[in-house]
Amino acid sequence: MICFIIPDFSAIIKSQHGSYRPVTSHCIKEPGMNYSRANVKNYNSPKLRKQHAAQQRFIHSLVKTLLILILLIMAAAAIGFASYAKTQIDKLPDISQVNISPSGKKTKILDTDGNVINTLSAKGANREYVSLDKIPVDLQHAFVAIEDERFYKHNGVDLRGIIRAAFTGLANGGRFNEGASTITQQLLKNNYFATWSEENTFKERLDQKIQEQYLAVQLEKVKSKDEILENYLNTINLGQSTLGVEAASERYFNKNVSDLTLSECAVIAGIANNPTKYDPVSHPKNNARRREKVLSNMLSQGYIKKDDYQKAMDDDVYSRIKNVNNSNGETTGSYFTDALIEQVASDLKDQLDISETEAYMKLYTGGLTIYSTQDSNIQKVVDDEINDASNYPEGTKYSICFSLTVVKEDGTTRNYNEKTMRSYYKRTNKKYTLNFNTKEEAKAAYAEYKKQVSAGGEVPSGGENVTYTLEPEAAMTVIDQRTGQVRAMSGGREKDGSSINRAVDITRQPGDTFKVLSAYAPAINAGSKTLASVEDDAPDRLENGKVLKNSDGHYRGFTTIREAITDSVNVVAVKMLSDIGTGLGYQYVKDFGFTTLKEGDNNQSLALGSLTKGVTNIELAAAYAAIANQGYYNRPSYYTTVEDSDGKTILDTTDDKGHRVLKKTTAWLLTSAMGDAIKTGTAKNASFSGMTIAGQGGLTANRRDTVFAGYSPYYTCVIWGGYDDNSPQKSGSYSGTIWKAVMKQIHQGLENRTFKRPEGIVSSLVCKKSGKLPEENVCNHDPRGNMVYNEFFTTDTVPTETCDHHVKLDICKKSGLPAGEFCPRSEIEQKVFITGGSKDTDDGKYMISSADTKKTCDVHSTKVPREANADFNIKIEPSE
Repeated sequence: MICFIIPDFSAIIKSQHGSYRPVTSHCIKEPGMNYSRANVKNYNSPKLRKQHAAQQRFIHSLVKTLLILILLIMAAAAIGFASYAKTQIDKLPDISQVNISPSGKKTKILDTDGNVINTLSAKGANREYVSLDKIPVDLQHAFVAIEDERFYKHNGVDLRGIIRAAFTGLANGGRFNEGASTITQQLLKNNYFATWSEENTFKERLDQKIQEQYLAVQLEKVKSKDEILENYLNTINLGQSTLGVEAASERYFNKNVSDLTLSECAVIAGIANNPTKYDPVSHPKNNARRREKVLSNMLSQGYIKKDDYQKAMDDDVYSRIKNVNNSNGETTGSYFTDALIEQVASDLKDQLDISETEAYMKLYTGGLTIYSTQDSNIQKVVDDEINDASNYPEGTKYSICFSLTVVKEDGTTRNYNEKTMRSYYKRTNKKYTLNFNTKEEAKAAYAEYKKQVSAGGEVPSGGENVTYTLEPEAAMTVIDQRTGQVRAMSGGREKDGSSINRAVDITRQPGDTFKVLSAYAPAINAGSKTLASVEDDAPDRLENGKVLKNSDGHYRGFTTIREAITDSVNVVAVKMLSDIGTGLGYQYVKDFGFTTLKEGDNNQSLALGSLTKGVTNIELAAAYAAIANQGYYNRPSYYTTVEDSDGKTILDTTDDKGHRVLKKTTAWLLTSAMGDAIKTGTAKNASFSGMTIAGQGGLTANRRDTVFAGYSPYYTCVIWGGYDDNSPQKSGSYSGTIWKAVMKQIHQGLENRTFKRPEGIVSSLVCKKSGKLPEENVCNHDPRGNMVYNEFFTTDTVPTETCDHHVKLDICKKSGLPAGEFCPRSEIEQKVFITGGSKDTDDGKYMISSADTKKTCDVHSTKVPREANADFNIKIEPSE
C-alpha cells in the first residue's frame, strides 16, 4: 500500500481567517495486499515481531559468517601463494650473481650435410654496445615514454601499471593486450631468462613472472636507473636482425646513435613493442602510427615541447630510411639464412609462447643448434647462375637507391631519394630512368643530382647513403616438394648485405603461371572439366569492360585446356575461370598457400595473375610444389629441428601436417599438360634432356616481370626476374634460361624418374574441337587435318557424348551451300565444317552458320537427267 499526505488546500480557500485544516492522507491499496485491521493487528503482535527479529539475526549472522569465510579463504590463498612464491624465489641466485649485460652463446646453423654454414651471436654485426652518455637523451626518453612511463618512479615493478592493464583487459572483453612489464623486467627477461628452459604451460609462465618481478625489485636496489636503461637499450630487439640502439641506428639511418634526431629517435623507439609489425622498412605506415604515439607520449609526459613535437612530426623521416644493410662478411646463401632466421624466430614465439624479443634473444644468445634444410651444393649452383651476367640480356643496367639529407643555409632540412631524383629529371625528359648502362654512369648521375640539390647547403654526418644495384634483379627458390623443405634460395644478384630478400620480402605479379593455379586446377578438380574441355578462343572483353586478348594476338577458336596450358592462352583461362566462378578459383588460390591476396582479387583477372599486390617467390614455389607433390601442400620450411644448448629439441618441423589441395589425379593431369608446355609450348626454352620435367612460364605487360615455375619428380624451382622499379624489359626469356641451367645441374647423377601415375587415370580418343567423342569420319576429316587425339581422363569424366562442333555436309560447288535435290553429282563435294564458333579465329574460315545449314543450293533449281544423279538414288520424274 502506498500512502500520500496531502494538505487540504480547499479548506484554505474556504477559511476566511486563512487557518489550516488538518492534512488528510490518501492511501492506494496495491493489488494482492491485505491491509485489513485484522491483518495489521496480527502483524504488530509480539509473536510475529519476535519471529521477524529472529529472521533478521539469522540473516546478519549468515552474512557475517560468509564474509569471514571469504576473508579466511583469501587469507589462506594469499598465504599459500606467498609460500609458493617463496619457493620459486628460493630457486633464484643472489642478485649479485645475475648478469644483465648482453651475453650468451653462439647459435650454429648447419646444412643438410651437417656443415656449419653460419653462426648467430649477440656480438658482431647485429649489436654494438654503447654507453648511456653516447645515447641521446631524446632516445632514452622516447623508450621510457612508450615502454614504461613510470620507469623513474617505480621500484622495478609498476603496481599501478599492472592494475591499469588488468582493468583495460577486462574492459576489452578479456583481451589483455596492454603490457605491464617494466623496462627492468624486460631487461631481465631478455638477458637473464632468455636462455632458461621454455615456459610452455601456465604454471611455468607464472613461475617466471614471480621470479622476474622479484629480481626486478632486487635489481633496482643494487643498480641505478641509468645502468638498467643502458643495458636495456643495448639489448632490445629492433628488427632487421638488429639488437640494441647503435645497431638499429646504423641499420636504418646509417649513422651513429649519438647523431640521431628526435624524429629518428621516435622511429627506433616505436619498433620495440613489435619489431616485425613496426619495422620501418617493411611496414613504414605501421611505424609512422607508432612514432606519432611515441612523440605524443613524450609531449604529454613533459620530455619535449610543443614546437619540438611539431617539428618532428613534420619531418619526412621515412624518405631517408636505409633500405640496404652494409654489413660485410655474409656467407654464401645468406638470403636463405635471412629467411631461416625469420621462420625460426616466428616459430619460437608461437610454439613456446614467448615474445618476439625473447625469440630473437634465444636465437642470438641461446646457443641453439639449427638443422637447416639447405643443400649447400644446390645453393652454390643457384648463386652461381643467378650471378652469372651472361644469363641476362645484353644491356644489363645499374640502378640507384639512396637517401640524402641536406641542411640548407636557413637551417631547414630537406630529404632526397631516388624518387625525388626521378621526378626532378622527368620534368624535362619524360623518358628519364634511373637504370644506367654502367656503375660509373650511375655514380656520375647521382653526383650531379647531389650537386644540384645540395648547392648552398651541407650534408650532415650520416646524412647520405647510396647503393648501386645490378639490374634486372632476380629471385629463385628450390624446394623438395615431398617435404616442403627449401633446399636453396636467392633473393637477388651480387648480395652485398642487401636487406631486401626478393624471394620472400617483395611481391610481384605472377603472370601466366597463375592460370594453372586459379583456373585450370579448380576447373578440373571441382568444376567437372577435363584436359579436353574447350573454350572458344576469340577476342572478348572482361566484365569490367577491358579488352581480353592473347599476348601473341593469335586466336585459335575452340581450344582444349591442354592446348591452352601448352600455349598459355589468356582467353581460355579467363573463360574457364568465369565458367566455374571466380569465387571457386579465389578459394583454391588461397588453399595453395598465398597470403598476399586481397578481396578485390576475386575477379576474372585472377586467371591472368593480375593481382592487387602480387605474390612472393617462395609462395609461388610452394604452390607449384603442391602440384608436384600429387596435390598435397606443405608449408615451406627452412629447418628440420632446433636444439637448445643442452641438446634438447625445442622445435621440429618434420611432423608438420600440410593439407590436400588437389586430388592426385588432378595433379597428374595438370603435370601432363605442363609437360607439353615444356616440350613444345611457350616454355620450351627451359627444356633439357635426361629428366622428366613440367612447368609454365609467365610474362606481365611490357615484360615487367618474367617468371618460370616448374618441377621434376625431385625438386620444384621458381624464378622471378625484373627491375626493382618495375621498368619494362626488352626480353623476358632469361627466366627460363636460368631455370634450365639450375635444374639441369642439380639433377646430374639422379635417376630419370617419371611422375607417378595414380589410379583412376584412363585414356580415350576425343575431338580437339569439342572435347567429346569423335564422330566417325567427321572429326578426323577437319580441313586442317585430323582433330582426333588421345587424351587422359579420370574414370568418371570420360566423355559419353559425341562431337557437336563438327558437321559434315554435301556442298554444291557452284553455290557453296548445302546441295539440293537438283545439284548434279559432279558439282557436289563433302565438306567438314565447324559450328558454333567465332569468325575472328582460326576456326572462322572453316565455319558454317546455323542459318546456312538450313539453306540449300540456289543455283540448281531445275531437274536434271536421271543419269547425272544415278549414284544418288534420287527418283527423277521424266519431262513432259
